[in-house]
Amino acid sequence: MSAAESEALRAAAERGARALGVGFPLIQAGMGGVAGPALAAAVSDSGALGTVALYKSDGEQAAALVTDTAARTRAVFGVNVIPEVAGRFLAEQIAALLDTADRPLVLNSYGLPPADTTGRVLAAGHRLLVQVGTLADAAAAADLGAHAVVLQGVEAGGHHLGGLRLRELLAGYGQAPPVFAAGAVGNGAELAELLAAGASGALCGTAFVATDESAAHPRYKQALVRSTAEETVVTDRYAIGWPGRPHRVLRSEVTDAPEPLPATMIAWTTVTGRRRPVPRGSAAAPTIESEGLVDQMARYAGLGCTAVRSVRPAAAVVARFRAEFAAALADAAHVPAR
Repeated sequence: MSAAESEALRAAAERGARALGVGFPLIQAGMGGVAGPALAAAVSDSGALGTVALYKSDGEQAAALVTDTAARTRAVFGVNVIPEVAGRFLAEQIAALLDTADRPLVLNSYGLPPADTTGRVLAAGHRLLVQVGTLADAAAAADLGAHAVVLQGVEAGGHHLGGLRLRELLAGYGQAPPVFAAGAVGNGAELAELLAAGASGALCGTAFVATDESAAHPRYKQALVRSTAEETVVTDRYAIGWPGRPHRVLRSEVTDAPEPLPATMIAWTTVTGRRRPVPRGSAAAPTIESEGLVDQMARYAGLGCTAVRSVRPAAAVVARFRAEFAAALADAAHVPAR
């Protein structure tokens, strides 16, 4: 790579950051139950885009989450919605964003949102970020007026929106909005490689689960620290509450059983402010409020878990990405072109 190519990557990163109104083109994923106000604020204060997850919150709960996050940071942050599981609460969540936001924010939609929703959000001066798993949906997101699109490959942890690997998606992307890459992005050097492949930034979930501010259960965090990419698997065993989407998780008794294990209650957790039983096979991730057989719950993890070697403050994760990215560009600029 020449110095000119290195500078082109720097320009791509700046384009991605500008699209979201942040200083560094790294997005913390909206992870239901895990990505609360503390995590979102810490990431945004570090110059990346923190995201607070609304998941299945009703309007009152969503408003409280947005207000709490805004009180913790003066930076731009994202508000994550999942149209296919929010159901009737989606309209309430959007109303909460529009009614409580005290500054322009980023609506981070997991999957394509309804056009009437995006119109209201854009008209109010907020940015739109849409995560997709196919090139057709990427084109649809561009048509909705998205400021940026996230292409999610099957290397990613959590639920999958498509069936292709990340590099295949990036190779076929040709839309106008800047594109962010999701799937096995574990460090700043890998971010630089993805920019060389056409991206303008990255979205990471796994790297932020194992942080001090994450609401993930301590045993979940430690499992990530000990894990490798080979210890993740794409399965359909955690479909209760979110059917129809394959998901990448850490392997467990649930995923490794030859046949699905009985969907008996294995834990308790708090979801949208209520204490609820967790059946085996539930889509709920283990949080700090979970009790019981948390190692059998859905411990979402992408192939980038190999880079997670300790539980650290979110600011330290962002700082590491920044330093590694800068070092990769500096090294590349000093390598003679071939």
